Amino acid sequence: MKKGSWSSYFLKILWVIGLVILTTIIFNYENQVQQFSMDTFNLIPLFWFKFIISIIFGIYISIIIVRKWTFKFHASLFWCVAIPCLLLAIAFPLIITFSSLIPESIAYSKVFQWIPHPPTSNIFGIVTGLTFVLSFFSSTKRLK
Repeated sequence: MKKGSWSSYFLKILWVIGLVILTTIIFNYENQVQQFSMDTFNLIPLFWFKFIISIIFGIYISIIIVRKWTFKFHASLFWCVAIPCLLLAIAFPLIITFSSLIPESIAYSKVFQWIPHPPTSNIFGIVTGLTFVLSFFSSTKRLK
């Protein structure tokens, strides 16, 4: 086995260790935010926490995917995937935050039924973080 191939294994194992550490830190902090939300009867911080954490996980996942950290902007990935997923991920926390300002006739209309609810909005946050980094640093070649 070549000497340089061990560094590839080491970096991937280091990435997994970092994932375990990140998950542990986030789990502990999420417990604190949940306790705060239960004590104050205010779930808004919990929804914003889940939104931010899903983007952080997406960014962390992208670390193992990006092979070359040179700046190369992919406009189609940024505008057609990252931005729409960001809007879908942030829609529910924004609506919950400003729900007191929205009249009930609008809040209970069918307009808001298409907005993803918390379990699915985390997926959009992960995709947002992942594609955001990939749209700036990915060195993928286009197929002809």
